Amino acid sequence: MMKAMDQINNIQEQVLPIDISNEMSKNLTIRINLEQEIIVTTTDKIRLVLRDTKDIILSKRGWLTPLSLLLSLITTLCTVDFKETLYLSKDTLQAIFVFFSIASFIWLIKTIYKLINYWGRNDLDKIIEQIKLPNAKLKIDK
Repeated sequence: MMKAMDQINNIQEQVLPIDISNEMSKNLTIRINLEQEIIVTTTDKIRLVLRDTKDIILSKRGWLTPLSLLLSLITTLCTVDFKETLYLSKDTLQAIFVFFSIASFIWLIKTIYKLINYWGRNDLDKIIEQIKLPNAKLKIDK
């Protein structure tokens, strides 16, 4: 029993010296990227660019509302048996739904046209390029 305890103590004393920081630094790569670009402009310039790009950004989702409305109106026209209500005849109610279906279809076509027209123009980098003044760079001496 005593011999086993001596072997355990000898193993604990024979720990290999390892320099952790040295070992980590051998396989460690540090990259520093602190380059910054600063844009100096006026509020009016930002306001103009944002106003011009607002339609481009909104065109990505603008077709969802007229499509949803058109689908619900067409579903209503296909499934409902119109009856006289609120002093309107069933033909008048059906004509109202047909009119709004045609109007929402026209609205959908217009929004799809805008989406196609603005396709690829809503890139954030392109918007930032519009904010920058061409060939006007301010250099600061160190």
